Amino acid sequence: MGIGRRVGRWLRQLGESLDPVLPALVPGVMAKGAGGGDPDAAPAASSDETPSGPWQGVRERALAKSLQTLRQEALFALGAFHAAHTAAAAVFDDRRLTAALARRTGERVPDEVLDKLAQASAVWHRDAAALGMALSAVGAAEVPDLTLAEALEVDEEEADALTAMVEGYEVELNRQMLQEGERNEPEDEP
Repeated sequence: MGIGRRVGRWLRQLGESLDPVLPALVPGVMAKGAGGGDPDAAPAASSDETPSGPWQGVRERALAKSLQTLRQEALFALGAFHAAHTAAAAVFDDRRLTAALARRTGERVPDEVLDKLAQASAVWHRDAAALGMALSAVGAAEVPDLTLAEALEVDEEEADALTAMVEGYEVELNRQMLQEGERNEPEDEP
């Protein structure tokens, strides 16, 4: 069986083990075991159940979306990121194997090439493992199908404090993301 098929099968099994009953939180996605039927005939989802728009910030998502919807969005995003890293790791493993076999048959493959392939493979595997653990942790989180304020049954004063805390978190997260972006920007060459 090819690497691609094995990785695909493994990712499918991982996804099913993390969330064996996928809630119908995304339009057109029905939970396993829920009678087929026409998804368009289902009642419309409320705003706390619909997926977040890409323009929504942390505050809008954290305060207005159901915790189950946020969990599901995190699973989809982490799953895609994890799949990308797992696939990349498999590609680098394949390249390493190809280079090692080529060297064994007498082809000249510089040590530098083998070292770079080994380093790249290690990085992608390490990050894939970390993402897999994050995916498992999010998948194991038990959250109610309520917004944060509803789940906590906050009063008006607590609601204001909750909003302030989430807004503060968003500011800090945005600052960290800007710093990360600056670190990853290529330096201008003179």
